[in-house]
Amino acid sequence: MLKKLTANIIHLDPSKKLNLILKLSFFISSSMLISALYLQYFENVLPCDLCITQRWFHIAIILYSLIMILILRTQLIHMKLVVLGIALVWLFSGLAGMYHFGIELKLWAGPDTCTSNINFSKDLLQHLLNKSPIKCDEVMFKIFDISLAGWNAIVSIMISLFAGVLLVKKGF
Repeated sequence: MLKKLTANIIHLDPSKKLNLILKLSFFISSSMLISALYLQYFENVLPCDLCITQRWFHIAIILYSLIMILILRTQLIHMKLVVLGIALVWLFSGLAGMYHFGIELKLWAGPDTCTSNINFSKDLLQHLLNKSPIKCDEVMFKIFDISLAGWNAIVSIMISLFAGVLLVKKGF
């Protein structure tokens, strides 16, 4: 299915192709951000600090997509640069998701302010007051046994790779 979709997009006119990619990027990132906000405000799935960081990447993707749609109408920037930019912002989103997902899987330690490890020392009270109540290494919500950070990593890396393939293929 992805191969057929890629083939259909590759055969479009370059300006239509790029416009479609930017609109899809806007829609997918908006959907992910709105879903996270829905879970937070209506299902009481509170975000940790890294979840909020990942949201900023989606805000960047949304803004980049909108700005590029407007700029492309004036043709002030080459289309390859726009596709490279979209691939990079999705890649950074995916890397942030992979970092968070790795922390959830206990593959590596996260920031001290974002883990459930408690340092029992004389400064315990100050340490606890400085920590977020929501821990980055505790999964708050899963879909098909994968956390939202994991899904963010999967979707973001796939879109980044898709944009990279389009960039390498002829047509831009």
